[in-house]
Order: sequence, then structure tokens, then C-alpha cells
Amino acid sequence: MKRSLIIAVSFTLILLGFLFVPLDGHIDNTFLFFIGRFHPILLHLPIGALVILFLMEIINGLKPKLNLDSACDLLLWFSVFSIVPTLVLGFLLGSTGSYDDDLLNTHKWLGWFTALICIWLVVLRQKKSTKDGDSVSRFYKIFLFSNVILLSLAGHYGGYLTHGEDYLTKYMPLGMKSILNIDQQSNEYMAIKSVIDSTSEEALYYKNHIQPIIKTYCYECHGEKKQKGEMRLDTLNWNMTNGSDAERWHSALNVINLGEMPPKKKAQLKNDERRMVVDWLSDNLKKAARAKQVDNRSVMRRLTKVQYTNSLNELLGVSVNFGDVLPDDGKSKMGFSNNGNILQTSALHIDYYQKIAREALNKAIVFGKKPKSKRYRVTLGKKISDGSSGAEFGGYQTAPVDNEDLLVEILNDRGIPIENLPDTKYDSIIQLKNKIGIGMRGSASNRYSLVKEGMVLNSALPAKEVTPKSWQGPSPNLKLLIKEDFPRTGDFAFRVETSKGYNSLSIERLIDLRNEKPAIETQKTISVVAKDIKASKELVLKNNRWLVPKDIANHVNIEFNYNIPKSGIYQIDLIHPFATDDAAPSYQLKVLGNNKEGIIGKRLNLDPSLKNVDKIITPVTMAYLSEGEHKGYIGGKFFVGFSHILITPLPEDDPLPKILEEEAKKDDEKYASVTPSMQVFAGSRTDDGMDYKTFAEAVEVTTPMGESKFFEFTGRLENLPIPLRSDDVSGDLANILTVGLWNNHLVKDNSLKGPPLLIKSVEFEAPYYPTWPPKSHQQIFFNSPHKSNQETYAQEIISRFMQRAFRRPLNHGELDRYMSFWNGIKDNFDRFEQGVMEVLIAVLCSPNFIYLFEPEVPESDTSKDQYYLASQLSYFLWNSPPDETLTSLAAKGDLYDGISEQIDRMVSSTKISQLVNSFSYEWLRLDRHKSMDVDVNTYEDYTRFVKEDMFKETYSFVDYVLKNNLSIMNFIDSDFAMLNQNLAEFYGIKGVKGSEFRAVQLSKKMGRGGLLSQGSFLSGHSDGVQAHPIKRAVWLKEKILGDHPPPPPPNVPELDPDTPGFEDLTLKEQLFLHRNKVSCMDCHQKIDPFGVVFENYDAVGRFRLTAKEKPIDSYSKLPDGTEVEGLHGIKEYILDLKKYDFTKSLVKNLFAYAIGRDVSFADEEEINNIVKEVIDDDYSFKTVIEQIVLSPSFYKKEQSWFTKIVGR
Repeated sequence: MKRSLIIAVSFTLILLGFLFVPLDGHIDNTFLFFIGRFHPILLHLPIGALVILFLMEIINGLKPKLNLDSACDLLLWFSVFSIVPTLVLGFLLGSTGSYDDDLLNTHKWLGWFTALICIWLVVLRQKKSTKDGDSVSRFYKIFLFSNVILLSLAGHYGGYLTHGEDYLTKYMPLGMKSILNIDQQSNEYMAIKSVIDSTSEEALYYKNHIQPIIKTYCYECHGEKKQKGEMRLDTLNWNMTNGSDAERWHSALNVINLGEMPPKKKAQLKNDERRMVVDWLSDNLKKAARAKQVDNRSVMRRLTKVQYTNSLNELLGVSVNFGDVLPDDGKSKMGFSNNGNILQTSALHIDYYQKIAREALNKAIVFGKKPKSKRYRVTLGKKISDGSSGAEFGGYQTAPVDNEDLLVEILNDRGIPIENLPDTKYDSIIQLKNKIGIGMRGSASNRYSLVKEGMVLNSALPAKEVTPKSWQGPSPNLKLLIKEDFPRTGDFAFRVETSKGYNSLSIERLIDLRNEKPAIETQKTISVVAKDIKASKELVLKNNRWLVPKDIANHVNIEFNYNIPKSGIYQIDLIHPFATDDAAPSYQLKVLGNNKEGIIGKRLNLDPSLKNVDKIITPVTMAYLSEGEHKGYIGGKFFVGFSHILITPLPEDDPLPKILEEEAKKDDEKYASVTPSMQVFAGSRTDDGMDYKTFAEAVEVTTPMGESKFFEFTGRLENLPIPLRSDDVSGDLANILTVGLWNNHLVKDNSLKGPPLLIKSVEFEAPYYPTWPPKSHQQIFFNSPHKSNQETYAQEIISRFMQRAFRRPLNHGELDRYMSFWNGIKDNFDRFEQGVMEVLIAVLCSPNFIYLFEPEVPESDTSKDQYYLASQLSYFLWNSPPDETLTSLAAKGDLYDGISEQIDRMVSSTKISQLVNSFSYEWLRLDRHKSMDVDVNTYEDYTRFVKEDMFKETYSFVDYVLKNNLSIMNFIDSDFAMLNQNLAEFYGIKGVKGSEFRAVQLSKKMGRGGLLSQGSFLSGHSDGVQAHPIKRAVWLKEKILGDHPPPPPPNVPELDPDTPGFEDLTLKEQLFLHRNKVSCMDCHQKIDPFGVVFENYDAVGRFRLTAKEKPIDSYSKLPDGTEVEGLHGIKEYILDLKKYDFTKSLVKNLFAYAIGRDVSFADEEEINNIVKEVIDDDYSFKTVIEQIVLSPSFYKKEQSWFTKIVGR
């Protein structure tokens, strides 16, 4: 016993000494390293001895008569004397520093404790049991069993160090892996440190076998002197696992597999050489992918501007675009702004987060009584009032409604007009009424009319996108104008009383000119002569002929009279002098007296060649004038002057009256079954027009004439371009709020009236509080039985707010910090709510709110882990925080099991538009459509409304495919398009009525269907004047086929417009000239064929058969030899031969968007698995989303053995 104790103590001291041996590679003695390599050989001796000892002790306990004590003693002593040198050699081997620190540390301690227990087992075995003096003690048995367990673990981790983690499981049958709950894809391939050994077997294999082949066939184009396609191979690190060039090797493998490298004209690899290179690349990339998967796990990313705004809106119940002031989010290489590597947080972000948090909570939390609202109503109708109140705002090209034709009312909180007030208060009401009016600037007088029932608005005609008309909105648009007396913040309500309207041909009105030629003077022409008019102080008669302003910068106005002998249609022409363009010559003519419907004004652009012409006759308008005396006015700012106003009746045989009558009948027939719609907007009045923004969806008005219906639209003033406060700007026309509407049944031609809309009254109320306190306040300061106990109530409020803000339950002690903060500041404020608000500001500045946290490994607490899944899923599909349903399922731990049902629910929600719009915008590069400046002189009917509808076409198309669970191949070609009337008419497709987008069945001759023929792509990939086949081809290859063409080499010449006859060449002919240049040939042979197929579509996406008076030739021979004809041909090519490529491209892009990082070669296997599932499910778009959500990169879930065997 004494000898055993001495040996045990001695060996223990030796073991303690070896704890001071550094295992970091700093020992520089190769002989010790050499000796250490015998560790794997020697370690089998103590392992075998201890295992046999364990078995013999079991047998000896069961069969004592066998008397195995001596044998067990011998085995135990053998184990001790073999395990100590084994441990010594292990420490020497570990001191090379060539192993993973964490694994080596675990293996070291397991081995050390195994040896220590083994040594002291000698002492414990000699201590016999108290019950049975001949048997070993219970402590000995326990420690022997523990030692075997430690030995097994030490051996297991030693195997990891030597052979990798999957040494035992790599070739295990899949069924067994499932039952044992072993991941079928190892996350880490090797644990050896990234110290690259140039003398290793792998390095020598590359040097002697692979590099010579690559050097022979590839270095010429991808070496030191030349890097074609920005690819250089001679400097790449062969070690893909520990080096940084795996992504470049992956690109090289792709082009080799596609047969693009080496080029066909160059020497080709032999079959065995190609096989050797491909196998080497494939094997090493698999190893590198497994190692890189650990790095690819998304850990945390900041909320984007949109996500941040949506999160605040839902958390606080305040619909303000708070994130608008934040710096723009950058974009990743794949083009997505929600990429965690791009979403950096700057000092500017932190400063803004603090300011926004305070501003947002100030809007959400209210104090005291409900504030009084400003509530105004204006009722319209011919001669509806005495004209004693109501404003008529002047200004450039103004068109106010006469105050006799409107009734202004100031309403109380219950919507009742304020009347019967004392004189002093009544005067203030009158003053307020005189700040409110109705304006029609930008509206052609023949497109609206005042009748006794109200204001009739014809369908709106968008203006050509040329200033200033394009700034004034479509014609007609009705504006409620309020000067100064309106709030600048808060919710507001805009109410409109309306019904269907009617048209009348017999009312006095202006009629647009059918041609720009002066009327032929006859004896019936009525002439208003300038010199016969009594001059005013503002005007002077020049040369006894021209009546001109003394100061052209002043607004002038002079009255004239004329007599109409017979009711009918007349053309009005103006004879005026020449004026240069810098004088901004213009006129404003009123031919119907003070009737605002009879006003027409125009800025003149006079050709310099007219300078010496004796008189210039400018056609002004036509008008229906009734018999009798009339009064008119002429003048305006920058008035050009005049000598005569000619009013000429149409000849009796002129067809126009009958044409107008026929047009009216056709109009009535055409729109008999069509309902008008109403689009509301708000903004501010500007010098030349208005700065406005729509704030609600258009609504159809089905109420018949003779009845009326009230529509209420709500918005938020902070989100609109409303005027600044009066302290900041001045002037009679400053600080005028504009809230208005137009008939949204848009038309393309002034001769089309469309279904008329009758507006009876408009009403404005702000701030608008349907309840008090508002929901935003009640959401934070909710009812509680503990309200009287401030500390308990504060804890309830802060705890609930934090859980909603952090999107998870609170961690232990997390609430305490915020409560300590509240206790420290609460006495600094007069109100309880103010102290709580300071704490909530801190919550909103916390990284737990601003960032999306995603655990690297699943949490041990399943429900807590699923809160992360709820956030991940919600911000992917809705760009907003999880709702109550997701949170509730996460709390129960049931979210993952019900993920398919939740995806269906979320897809059917209106909030899915957040995914559709955000993803489509960035995937399809719709930013190019947004920034494209189309030449409106070439494409006059390309208006901002057409441009906006092209966005909506794409969004509604993607939304329709998703919600109806259609095949993603509809993105390539479909038998339907999503259109409304405005866009359908622009494309030349008939039979579509109304402003709402809907699925429209197509025929092949229409040239539509899928994404490739949509205006948002086609116009965005033009130059604004003509189509751009190169841009379209690169987009097609990148976004649809997933093939990224290399960037052009430096100093590549552009298309040369100086080439003789260039302007007469078709795009296909221009490209032929360009790609024949040596520097352009190689790349363009791979790109141009994909661009030529789009030549039937012009710069704004309209289908055409000719260009530059030549038939379009859209035939193309693709790089793989396939011949296609036009867009229809390329669609068939993709659907026949490139289905897999498109599916993979879509999956890659949506995968990158979903997980918040760009994909790499390490994701290849995961993406291929998703693609396979999508193909197996008939290319369902919803399946793409579901499989991405179920992928390990989106959510790492350890499944049960049953789920793994049965499947999802």
C-alpha cells in the first residue's frame, strides 16, 4: 500500500509538471516533435489494457470463484506504466501548435484526467470493501467506470484532431445517421489551423499535377500579363480550406464545366487532364464549403430604413416615415440593401436613432385633454352663396373658383357649422373663411364645369412631362386651398361627398383646338381692337397699335366687351407683337367674364425668324358662346401685348359641331358601364404648380347621379410635402396647403371625356383623433389594476414595451437595468408618463431593437429559439416585426412545426407586398426604371402615371404569381399580364377598363407576358431615347440566367454616332459594327445575341414592327448555336433549355435576400437542394419561399429522429 501511494504521488507530480508545457508551437525542437509522433502508436496500449481491465472486473464481480484479482492487478499496473509515457508523448506532439486550439485543449484535459484517475486506481484497488473484505471497494468501481468514459471521450476528440469530425460518421448509412440524430452535412471539415504546409501531400499534388495543366492552358489569358474577365489564376492559393481564394476557384470550375475555358479557338484539355482538374477542384471546394459554412451563419444585422420605420410604426401605432431621415442603406454585390455586411452603423445613425426615438414617442404619447381640430368644409354649386366669403387665390396660371360658386363652413368637433357668434368672434370666422378656397390650376376649362349640383370632373388627362404643366397635376384636378391656418403634424381626414356626374354640350365652355392654325377671317369675325379699349394705368398704347404693359414683370389686366350674335362654337385668335424668349412672353385670356371656366393662359415660345413679321397670329382656343353681350379680360404677368382679339364663328359646313356631338354620344356609350374613380393627394402650392403626393389608394365611385356618398381618406401630414410654417417663408401665395383629388379614370386624349365625377363638397379635419387618448397612447399606457402603484405600473409598462421592442422574452436581469434608470430619473419630471418615456427612448436606442439577432447555434430553450425564427420569418416576408400569431406560436414552441401554415397565412396578408416590392425592386433593378429620364418629346404620352403604373405592373404580377401559387416559369412567359386601363392603352391593348390592376388574358400577337416584356425592365434598360440591347442582354444573363458577364475592359470605345449613315442603322446593325472591333469582339459575341431579341421593344417598352423605317430583324444566334426569333424565341429557349438555370438564379437571389448576406460557393449544396425541391413541386413560387425558410442557413433546427426518417 505504501509503495503504491509513493508511485501515485510521484506520477501525479509528473503530470502536474506537464501542465506547464506550452501547446502553441513556440517550442523550436524538431527532435521533440519527432518523438511526439509516436503518441498515436503508444496510446493503444493503455486503451486496450484499461478496457480489458474494466471487463475483467465485471466478470470478477459476477464470478468471484474465477479469482481474477491477480490478473486485474497486473493489467492495472500495466495501464499506469503505459499511460504516463503516452501522455508525455501527447504533450510533445501538441506542442507543435499545428492543431485547433479548442479541440486540442479539450483532448488534453480529458487525457490528463484519464491518466490521473488511472494512477490513483492502483491505490483505490488495494482498499477492500467494508462489507466483503475480499472484493474491491465501491469507490474503485465508480472511478474505474468514470475512467473508461473519460478514455472514450479523449479518444473521440483525438480522432477529431487526426481525421476530422466526420471520421466515424462520414460513411455511416443515412438511416442510422437519422436515428442517431447526426447531422448529414458536417459543418466543419477539418480542425487543423490555417498554417499551410507547402511540403504536404496536397501541396505537392497541386504543384506536380494540377498547376502544370492550368499553366499550359490558362495562364496565357489569366496570368500575370493578362487577366481576361478580371480572373487571374497564377496567384491563387491552392489551399481552398485555409486560403482565401475558394470563391475564385469556384468561378473557374463553373467556366470549365460550361465549356467556356479554354476558348474554342485555343488548345483544349485532354479528357484525362480535364477530369483531373475538375475532380481536384470539386473535392477541394467541397472541403472548403464545409469549413466555410460556420462563417456563413448570419449572427446579427441592423434593420434597414424600411424595416426600422415599419418596426416603429407597429410598435407605437404612429404611421410616420421615421426612417426617411436616416442615411441610405448601401447595396451588396448581389444588389440587396438588407445585407448584414453592408448595414454598418455610423455615428450619424446613432445620433439619428436618439432623435427619432424621442420624436416618435412624443407623437405616440399625449398629455391632457383632446386638442381642438381644424375642420373646414367647402360645398360647391353654381351661385350657391352670396360671395361674401371664400378665397380666390391669384398667381401664375391660376384658376380659382368664384367664391359665389362655393360655400365655406367652419365646423365644430361634431361636424356642425359654427354660427350665431358674437360680432368679434364672427369676424374671426369670416377672416378664416377668407383663407379657404378651391383652385383648378392645371385644369383645362373644357374638362370640368360648375353646375348647380356641384363640380363635374371629367377623366383626368395627364400633362406632357414638360414644365410647368407637369407640375400642376393631371387635368382636371380640384384643390382645396387653405392658407396658414392648418396644423403641420398629426393624422388628418379628407372627406369627399360625391357621385357619378353628367356632361352637357350646351353650357358655355372652352373647347380645345383641333389644330394650331388661325381661323380664316370672314365678315362674321368679331374683332376686339386694342386701340379702341380705354388704356389703364398699367398698359400703354404703342405705335397707335399695340396695347402692352408698362412693366412686363407686373401682373396686368384690362377689360373688353364683345357681342355674340348667335350661340355656337367660335375660334379665338390673338394678334400680338414679337418678344424674345428671355422676356417670358405669355398671356392670360378670360372670355367668359369672371367665370373661371373661361380662363386660358399660355407661355409663348416664339421662333426668332418671326422677329420682323408685321403681325403674329396665335390660335388661343375654341369656345361655345351663347348669344348676347359678353365681357372679357386679357393680360397676366409677362403679358406679350396685343392689337386684336379675333372671334370667328365656325363655318356652317364645318364638321366640328357634329364631331363634338358624335364624340359626346360615343363618350356616353363608351363609358356607360364604366364608373369614375377618385384619387386624393396633398401637398403645397408652388409658384408654377404644386408639390404633391398621393396618400391613399384610388376608389371607384358607383353612387348614381341624384344620390351622394361620403368617402373618408386619412393620412399623416408629416409624410406629405406640406408648406413650411409662416415664420420661415412669406408672401401672399406662401403657406398654402393643397388637399385635392382628380378623376382617376385616366384618358390619353383631350377629346375623351371619360365617366364624369360629380363633387358636391370637400372637408378637411386635422389633427384627426377618432378616439382619445389615441391608440398609440393606450398601447403604451394600458389599463392595469396596478395603476395607483407607480413603480409596479412602470415595471409593467416597461417590461411589456421591451418584450415587444426586442421581439422576445426578456433575459434574467434585463429589466432591472431599465427600472434602475427609471428610479433614478422619475423625480425629475412633473408627470409619470414623462419619466417612463425617457426609459422607452433608451429601449428604442438599444441594439436589441435596432438589430436582428440570430443565434449561431440553436438555443437550449426551444421556445426562445423560435422567437428568433418568428423575427427572421417576419422580416423576410413582411419587412416588419412578428405579429401576435407568430409570437404566440413561438412562445409555445410550435412555430417551426406549423411553418407551412404560417407561410400560407403570411403570403395571403396584404403585408406580403413588403416582400414583393422590396425584393422585386432590387432583384430586377427597378431603380434603373426610377432614374431613367425618358425623352418626352419623342414619347409624349409617356407620363409619370404611365411610369408609376409600370412599377405597379411588375409588383402586381409577382404578387399574383405568389398568392396564386403559380409556377415561377410565369416570370419567363405567361398567358396573362397585370394591367389597368392607363397602362393597357399605352401598350395598345384594348378592352381594359378602370384604374385597378387585374390579370388580363393575352394573345401571342400582343407581345406581352412574363417579366421580359414589362415596361419597368424595358424602359429602365434603355437610354431614354432608344432601346439599349446591351443593358437588356446583361440584365437577362445576370438576373434571369444567373450568368454574370465580365465587366468591359478599360478604354473600350462606345458606339460611334459619327459613323457615316449611323443614324439610319437599326440597333442590330449598330451592334454589328461595334462588335467587329477587336477589343469588343470576344465579350459581345456572348452578350449581343441576347440583346437583339428585344429589338421589337422601343425605349418605353412598346411593341413595334419597324424602326427607322425598316422592318425589324430580331433573329439571333445564341453563343451555344441555338437560333431564336425575337422575345418569343428567347422565352421558348429558356423554357426548353434553361429552366434549371433560371430556377437556380431566382433561388439564389431570394435566398440572399432572405438570409441577409450574399451567397457563396459554400451555399451551393444548400441551394441545389432547394432547387430540386422546387422542380419536384412543379416550380411553385411558394415552394421557393418555404424551402428557403426550412433551409439550415435560414434557421438551424435540430430535428427529431422521426422527422428525419419520415421527412418534412
